[in-house]
Amino acid sequence: MSAVMEPDTQRHVRERRRERELSALPDLVKPGWFPTRAQEVVDTRTVQAVRVSHILLETESLAELALERLRQGDVDFADLAEVASICQATKQDKGQVGWVSLKDDFLDPIMPLEVREAAMALKPGDMTTVRSGRGVHIVKVEDVMALLTPTASQPRSKMPGSGQLLAASGLSRLFKKTVGAADGLEGERERESEWRYFVDTMGCQMNKADSERMAGQLESLGARVTDDAKGADIVVLNTCSIRDKAEQKVYSALGPFAARKRSGKDVTLVVAGCVAQQEGERLLRRVPELDLVMGPQYANRLGDLLEDVANGNQVVATEPTFIMEDSTKPRRESSVAAWVNVIYGCNEHCTYCVVPNTRGVEQSRPMESVRREMEELGALGFKEVTLLGQNIDSWGRDMHPKRKFSDLLHHVADTPGVERIRFVTSHPRYISERVVDAVAEHPSLMEYFHIPFQAGDNEVLRNMRRGYTRERYLHVIDRIRRRIPEVAISADVIVGFPGETEEQFEQTLDLMRQVKFDCLITAAYSPRPHTPAATWPNQLPDDVKEDRLRRINELAAQHAYERNLRYLGRVEEVLVEERNVKNPTQVMGRTRGNRLVFFDGDIAELRGRMVPVRVTEVRPYSLTGRIERGEEPFHYCESGLRRPSESRRGRERGRGGSSSRSSRLDEVLAELTSA
Repeated sequence: MSAVMEPDTQRHVRERRRERELSALPDLVKPGWFPTRAQEVVDTRTVQAVRVSHILLETESLAELALERLRQGDVDFADLAEVASICQATKQDKGQVGWVSLKDDFLDPIMPLEVREAAMALKPGDMTTVRSGRGVHIVKVEDVMALLTPTASQPRSKMPGSGQLLAASGLSRLFKKTVGAADGLEGERERESEWRYFVDTMGCQMNKADSERMAGQLESLGARVTDDAKGADIVVLNTCSIRDKAEQKVYSALGPFAARKRSGKDVTLVVAGCVAQQEGERLLRRVPELDLVMGPQYANRLGDLLEDVANGNQVVATEPTFIMEDSTKPRRESSVAAWVNVIYGCNEHCTYCVVPNTRGVEQSRPMESVRREMEELGALGFKEVTLLGQNIDSWGRDMHPKRKFSDLLHHVADTPGVERIRFVTSHPRYISERVVDAVAEHPSLMEYFHIPFQAGDNEVLRNMRRGYTRERYLHVIDRIRRRIPEVAISADVIVGFPGETEEQFEQTLDLMRQVKFDCLITAAYSPRPHTPAATWPNQLPDDVKEDRLRRINELAAQHAYERNLRYLGRVEEVLVEERNVKNPTQVMGRTRGNRLVFFDGDIAELRGRMVPVRVTEVRPYSLTGRIERGEEPFHYCESGLRRPSESRRGRERGRGGSSSRSSRLDEVLAELTSA
């Protein structure tokens, strides 16, 4: 006969059990050393050249003063070079020197060897001061050219169980044709339409952006896109490994393509993305029909890697490398909204996450490169840009000297032609008041934040190694909503993390009730390779995780519906993107708060236009409305209601306006002159 324990005794037993479980875990609060800068993991001997600009000044004190003003974002490098540099050879080009290497002796009169040596040790976005016989140079690296060094490149192997070689890639003919075209020769007697590629993208927005870049690389080689995967000559699977189900999807998708190759068909098989980076050469052993396995950091080097494949090799490229600017143009999936990468990689090392292992350390793009890409998009008619980063608030912290993400937002806010700017993903530990202020100040920055909280219990957050508390997260949300009352906030959350108790899960539900998210992306915990949490003994049963996922999804849908009720009857500014695939008489677009809206309209007339739409029906994750012609919508800001036309006129008065930049340049120039 079993004894019935008193409630206090039961609680004591639970606490002792949790103590034993936690004692078996590694030190969560003080993780081991992790690299945080690209120079710590990249073989810098692979750097062949860097693209640089410089400002030449007379003294070190002037150079240090100018460098500090550049770091603070008070002035643009190109503008300062044009008015302050004493280098007559580069002054009129706003300081641009171009590609330089140690062997470029002809550059000695402009950029002596000691300056080039210092530049070669930097990565894109870095600035430093170097003294030479000419004076003191402020050197800025804008791009890097690294020697391509695949992890493995081996002659094509034989088919398992036969003496026959795997079908040789027909890429050699494609590359011959490309070279022939470049030389003005006729080349192979093949129509370009015979070369087709197919890209299957799995996973997050970063993968979507990478796929667009890889598609651009393939089109630069003369290949053309096809929706017929079975008839494609080049097949690229851009993979995701965030959860086990996503990883298994890759092997399932590869099966038919591998069988096609075993049957003798001439098809080039490429696995890119996070599964490729995670598995590397193991993927070739498991699927020997593959031609190329490449990590995300090589997305803009696909053409170079395929040339190695065309020479008869199977190639694996997963080594850390500096990420170069892409010289080809991405093939955008939309003609209205575009992705723009601003930072690659992640340094956080949460205990459940594969991203630091698959995407590497953080590498920020120079703000000038980001602005240049956005200007090109604006000139092409794109109306919306989403800035991308795994941890976007970390932009600039890997640079020398360090920069702030708010600096980048101010720098791009007035990009001509780009009416809307979003950014994802923010981190509760790093998002700053300066970023919130930038969104409040610039009408082009949408009132929308995506800030994952992952769990609502402090112990679970500590075990996840998230670096913040529940209280800190709620403070961040409160601060944003006080500054921007009508802001839309979305988040990510994980249920069923190892050791999560029912009480701790209830804390997550309670946090949701306090915040009421506009949208919540939910997931049950999935153990991932090479992550600490995957090895812990206190894994939860699948039925517990499934039950918690069901309950959290129900609450998330309820909150999304409640948040959407505020739109009912209001006129919202909607950017029309595409036709509603389920109802051809309707178009679809998004509000400033990223809410999907459907309404009757002609896509040929409305695509890319800002349309006033009165909301007539709300659902948890979308709205329905009708066009209100002649009525201009309102949106909310810190000071109250404001019409979009007034907002657009207000851009010139903001910090990012050209007149404001000119006055700041005058101030810095006066300071340098008087120093």
